[in-house]
Amino acid sequence: MAEFELFGNVTSQEFLFFMFVIIFTFILGSTLNVIIIRFLKDRAKPAVYKTISKVGMYGIYAAGLFFAFNNIIKFDISASLAALGILGVGLLLPTVPLLQNIAAGIVLALERSMQEDDIVEFRGEVCKVKDVMLRKTVLRSLDGKIIIAPNLQFITSEPIINYSKGEFIKVVLPIDILSSMDREKAEKIIKDICSESMDILPNLPEKKISMVTRLLSIPKHFFTIPRNIHSLNPIVLTKGVSRDKVSLEIWFWIWDIRKKQKVISTFYNSVLEKFRNEGISLG
Repeated sequence: MAEFELFGNVTSQEFLFFMFVIIFTFILGSTLNVIIIRFLKDRAKPAVYKTISKVGMYGIYAAGLFFAFNNIIKFDISASLAALGILGVGLLLPTVPLLQNIAAGIVLALERSMQEDDIVEFRGEVCKVKDVMLRKTVLRSLDGKIIIAPNLQFITSEPIINYSKGEFIKVVLPIDILSSMDREKAEKIIKDICSESMDILPNLPEKKISMVTRLLSIPKHFFTIPRNIHSLNPIVLTKGVSRDKVSLEIWFWIWDIRKKQKVISTFYNSVLEKFRNEGISLG
């Protein structure tokens, strides 16, 4: 078969072999990714098997691309850029954001600031981390929205709150009562409501007790929270007093950020019911 040069010193056969290696590399990498996930899914945590699968997949990609460019078409990047000059720089400029996001993905993987299945807050929305990829991160909000964000945002511009790695979540709620009402009675009702809720500390569901106790045994893990979980009792503070009303502020802690709005709603409903039964009027 006669050969002819497509560009430079690359023959038609070399170009076809180059394309075959590129396609085969991506197929092999993706296949290896699926095989690793299926094999390890029931044997390891998501953060472990997804990390291993990604390392294997991107390793295959890198090796295949290097072989194709370096050994088949003998592509010399530095020489090509020197020959292209300003045109070469112009062609590379659109790839800068891509490279920045890839670098940010590597930083996220090394620092492990967030992992798959972590509960985080991103742009004011509580989300579950579905996947941390090399270029982007996929989040799922509580209302079902899928959020795809470039990794560079998490490094430079968009701070993210990771509830899975932090302390218990403190909830602060205001309640005003008329100044003529019995403040101490109101405070007791509020504390009783908190103590009856299994979603408010120090109450915990049975399945959570062992996990929380284990975490609290590590001094550096909850460095701002008392190690004795029973010291996390609800607190009622008097924040202001006027002729017409007394302003109270309630502090309590919860262990699951996903239940925050439900806990607050249940708390206020209980306050309204018990205040009404005890003759306490809101201010």
